[in-house]
This record gives sequence, C-alpha cells and structure tokens, in this order.
Amino acid sequence: MSAFFASVIITFIVLTPPTFAAEICPSPKNNQLESATVKWVYDGDTVLLTDKRKVRIIGVDTPETKHHKQKGQAYGAKAKEALREKLKQHNYKVRLLYGKEKKDKYSRVLAHVFLKDGTNISSWLLQQGYAKTLAISPNIAFADCYKKAEQTAQLKSLKIWKLKKNRLVTTESIKPKTKGYVRLKGVVKSKQTHKKSISLTLESHDKKPTHITIKNKNLGYFKSIDFDKLIGKSIIVSGMLKNQRKRRTIQLNHPSQLQIFAGTQIESMIKWSSK
Repeated sequence: MSAFFASVIITFIVLTPPTFAAEICPSPKNNQLESATVKWVYDGDTVLLTDKRKVRIIGVDTPETKHHKQKGQAYGAKAKEALREKLKQHNYKVRLLYGKEKKDKYSRVLAHVFLKDGTNISSWLLQQGYAKTLAISPNIAFADCYKKAEQTAQLKSLKIWKLKKNRLVTTESIKPKTKGYVRLKGVVKSKQTHKKSISLTLESHDKKPTHITIKNKNLGYFKSIDFDKLIGKSIIVSGMLKNQRKRRTIQLNHPSQLQIFAGTQIESMIKWSSK
C-alpha cells in the first residue's frame, strides 16, 4: 500500500488511507469562542439556541429531514438523532466560532460548533459519515481538515457514502439528467478565462460538456494551482452539478473540492476511492 501511494506524482488533496485516523481539526482559543446552549436540533446541520438564535453549522451539509410536504432524505433522520445524542452527552452546552460572514440569507447564524472537550461538530459529523463537506467563501476555515474527515468516511463507505448516488462517477458514465451533488472524475480538455470567472472544460463523450467554474473572488484560495498545466490531467471534483440544456456546470469555492492526479496508476486510485 505504501508503494502505491509513492507512485502518485501529484495530489493537492491527499487521500487518507483506511487505517489512518482523520486529522483532528484544531480547536480555537477559548477567548475566540462564545458559550451557548442548544435548545432544539432541527436536523444534522442546524440547531436552535436557548436565546432563540438559529445556527447553521459551517462546513457541512447533512441530508434533509422530513418536514411539511418535503420528504426526508436517506440518513437525514439518523444524522439529526446522532447530533442530538452527541449534544445531550455534553448537556447541550456548546461553543461557537462565528464565520467571517456571520449570517446567511435566511438570517441564520453561521458558526463552527465545538463541545467543551474540543470536539469540532462538523469534523465529527463528517467522520461518522453523516455529512458532506460544504465550502462557501468566506467561511472556509478548517476546509482542508474537513475534507480529510470526509475522506475517512468515504474510504470506509460509512452511512451516506454507502448510497449509490454518492459514488464516484466519470464523464463517460454520467447520466444525461444527473444533477445535485456529485463526485465527478474527468480529464481537463481546455481552460477559458471570463470576465468574472475562469472555467475548465472536461473531455466529454456526449454533446453536453461539463464546465468547472471558479469565480474571480475565490481564485485567491487556488493560488498554488496553475490551471493552464491542468490541461490533459485527470481530476476529481465534488460539488453541486447544475444540469442545463446545453451544458453541465460545477462551481468550486475552495481547493478542497478538487483533486489533481498524474501517473499511470490513476485508475487504480479512482477505483479505490469510489468503493
């Protein structure tokens, strides 16, 4: 196994071997955190505090739970219950680290949530397989660490990663009407520079190309990557796929959504990572 990893020439996001524990995301200093108490758990990534503030936990996206006329998604109820039980073990006492952007369009507070023992709730949910990473600038603190936690669950096929819809797909195998969250592997065909973004076009086996877009405001996070040198290389991207009439688009907000490979054993890595 160690010889196998040595053969990978380039990788910006290192896949964690199954026998390794996920990196523990560092806990901020106490003077950076605000103490609070959770009154209610809406779902795996949203809670209500006793002071009536609604908190959307940064860095993760858990399956939806059933509410009103909306059907629940697989593992939605289990993610909610797992979070509730975890908080109960700590008397629902939490510590909040606010994002640079403190509220979303729904007026929910945006914060990383920690327990008194230093547990990062986002990292914990990811390691358990109850959540996917969600990197939205400017709230990208711990994004790399969260990705490693997610990969630990992926490699063990835990919870949501058992589901067929979350398995790795390729530009050759993707279905015409696929949309929503995907883990997509393809070869970069070309790069385009636009007024407000850049985009990478993946080689396509049908008439509908897939474009990977990065807005100019987020390019600073990708400064270590030379996009021109990606042409001809195999990449894996994860994110929300928008499927329009003539094109597919995935927007990247942070390098944690991108894996870049070179070398003769790329297909072995792809097969292993998609189990």
